[in-house]
Amino acid sequence: MKKKLLSLLLASSLGLTMAGCSSVGLSVENLMHPPKAVGDKAEIQALVDSVAGEGHTLKYPQSGNYRSAITMKDIDSDSIDEAIAFYQPVGDIATVHMLIMDSINDEWQTVGDFKSQSTAVESLNFCDLDGNGILEIATSWKTYNANLNQISLYIYEDNNVREVSSEHTSSSVLTGDFTENEGEELLLLSLFSTEKEATAALLDLSENKSDLETLGTAPLNPDVVSYSQLLVGNIFENQVGAVIDGCTQSGEYNTQLLYFNTYFNSLEHISFTENVPYNQKLRSYPVMSDDVNDDGVIEVPAAFKLSIEKDRTDAVAAADLYWCQQTSSGTVLLISHKAASFAYGFTFEVPESWEGKFTALTNYDTNEVTFFEWTGSKTADVLLTVKIFEKDKNEDMSGYTSLDETDDRVYTFKIPEGDNSLILTEREIKSAFELM
Repeated sequence: MKKKLLSLLLASSLGLTMAGCSSVGLSVENLMHPPKAVGDKAEIQALVDSVAGEGHTLKYPQSGNYRSAITMKDIDSDSIDEAIAFYQPVGDIATVHMLIMDSINDEWQTVGDFKSQSTAVESLNFCDLDGNGILEIATSWKTYNANLNQISLYIYEDNNVREVSSEHTSSSVLTGDFTENEGEELLLLSLFSTEKEATAALLDLSENKSDLETLGTAPLNPDVVSYSQLLVGNIFENQVGAVIDGCTQSGEYNTQLLYFNTYFNSLEHISFTENVPYNQKLRSYPVMSDDVNDDGVIEVPAAFKLSIEKDRTDAVAAADLYWCQQTSSGTVLLISHKAASFAYGFTFEVPESWEGKFTALTNYDTNEVTFFEWTGSKTADVLLTVKIFEKDKNEDMSGYTSLDETDDRVYTFKIPEGDNSLILTEREIKSAFELM
């Protein structure tokens, strides 16, 4: 039985990573005419040019892990990368081709050339659906509906690529071994639109490898208008699933969990609800799910403002941040509780003695986050002051103890005088503080 723990796959709503470069001694002519590719790259480029024709335009997948117009990937497990290129022929603005190339007998050859009635490529994914060690190619093609992409699947067999019949559409695609069988599956996520409900569908290759069959479907939250982060991994102990961090129409964030129940052969949807104080259904802060304690299980955040007097105008409440873990029994386990300053980029582990008895307020004029005892209606004694100094201002840090620093900031703290039992020691403060 093959068990895989998958890497992070970003959804179409996530921001693109931009890469730049700088050079010394390049003339204007060199900038206009970059150095020619050599070796295999030159042969691949020449093959693309010969097939695509003069004046073609290379196209780039807009989301996912593979963003290049020409992607190198060992599809057939022969330890030699194959090449996949997307291009648009000159004068044909409504067609995008996918060209698959392989080095056969030391010569780069075309093993597949497919076209889609699309103006763009949404994403490119690879998965081993039948568990034979050869990767299938799953391509999402953009359509006129921003929330629906056409899904195409391609199989590489005997130096030839063929397309598998598919009428499926989705907003985003994830891959992983959700069913604990010998291969992987495709998980299609669809945002709500006028043409389709917000749904998830788990697909596998049919036994005769002629089409995709649906293993299970599940409803998703229709209020989610974009995906902020998509993860595949353990959502509770020994259970692989999908973690869907989404943004709602109101600008708030939520998390949904999906997993395949092998006992009932069904795709199950878990939506966090307000059944415990720290398990909030929605959060106003853009903090995403993560394995915060490195135990191999992904935790879900709950974040909301700490308490502050209603008429107070000299400060802003910091965030209360809880990290929760789903369990196989359906309960929610609290993993960590922190106060967070997203503005200044740090968290502070809340000691057990502070639970229900503190708040933290930010003063942007003085660059301070002050922790107070909270009586239930107002602030009381100061418990701790964290002050951030800007390095370029050469500010006097007398009276403050250093905590940490970045390239442009120094994080310090001051312990107040007094006998309040909630006041922490210097060692406890340094242990609780962490930069994001």
